[in-house]
Amino acid sequence: MRFAVPFTGRAAAPSQIPGHRGDTASPLFDEALLARLRRLVLLSRETLAEGLAGEHRSRRRGASPEFADFKSYSQGDDFRRIDWNTYARLDGLFVRLSEVTTEFDVHILLDASNSMDWRSHPDVPTKFTYARRAVGAMGYVALWHFDRVAIAPFGSSLAPRFGPAHGRARVVPMLRYLENLTPLGPTDLPAALATYLSARRRPGILLIISDLLSGEPDAISGSLRDLRQRGWQTIVVHVLDEAELAPELLNGGPQGRAEPAELVEVETGERLRLTPTDLVLDRYRTAVGQWLDGIERVCAEAHVDYLRLMTDWPFEILVLRLLHERGLVA
Repeated sequence: MRFAVPFTGRAAAPSQIPGHRGDTASPLFDEALLARLRRLVLLSRETLAEGLAGEHRSRRRGASPEFADFKSYSQGDDFRRIDWNTYARLDGLFVRLSEVTTEFDVHILLDASNSMDWRSHPDVPTKFTYARRAVGAMGYVALWHFDRVAIAPFGSSLAPRFGPAHGRARVVPMLRYLENLTPLGPTDLPAALATYLSARRRPGILLIISDLLSGEPDAISGSLRDLRQRGWQTIVVHVLDEAELAPELLNGGPQGRAEPAELVEVETGERLRLTPTDLVLDRYRTAVGQWLDGIERVCAEAHVDYLRLMTDWPFEILVLRLLHERGLVA
């Protein structure tokens, strides 16, 4: 299922569509937002990585200075870690355990297809711009806390990726990389997932940021289940324009009058002429509602986190609040 271009009285080429590549020159971030992002920490439900350079708590125990617990001394334990104060009180040998910090492998698949490079109104960003801001926010948080980050844009295939990168010095190159991205044509999410994961054996955190206009929900169901079985923690971030859910916002005719319209499929150029009557709009809303329900269903069945973002939401307030509420950052 794909959404088409707005209800207009005539056909429109992609370059003439309002909002098509119209806000790529505006900065993705400002310093105030970056300062807020520095205070966030990316969370994982499981300890997924085995590195030692990050800032996340691990379930493993080691020789870091952060105290975690005591355990009874047994043969083979490092005698230098015996707690003699506890021995004096309890007349028994106990070893101090410390926490080992870990780094996460954070993989971000960014939908860079033509359907993402669209907006319904000049006052809102394109889905592509909004998605890049979300990618930048998550990547910034991860790099600031010394996680490894890889960003892979995709259309019908994968584009050259950013990373894997590690450390705060890579924040500025990451933001520049996102600012310079351009649309890649049509979408094939299942193929992009299969290609990306085939070269990676160690699971990590995977964020899929897309408008999901790549077939019906069941088309990605198998890919999501496979991710779960292979140990990936997957988060689907669904980016939508308000007019895709309420197409009457795009009807330029007078109130109560349905003007003939021609819909343009932004990825293939196909056109469909129709009159957006109340019946047509009702059928559209029903189909969209079923599509959204299907996406949430396949995510729930695969135990994948699902987060929907609308491009007219204030990014700095609502998106960061949603990330907190969903337990993705702290």
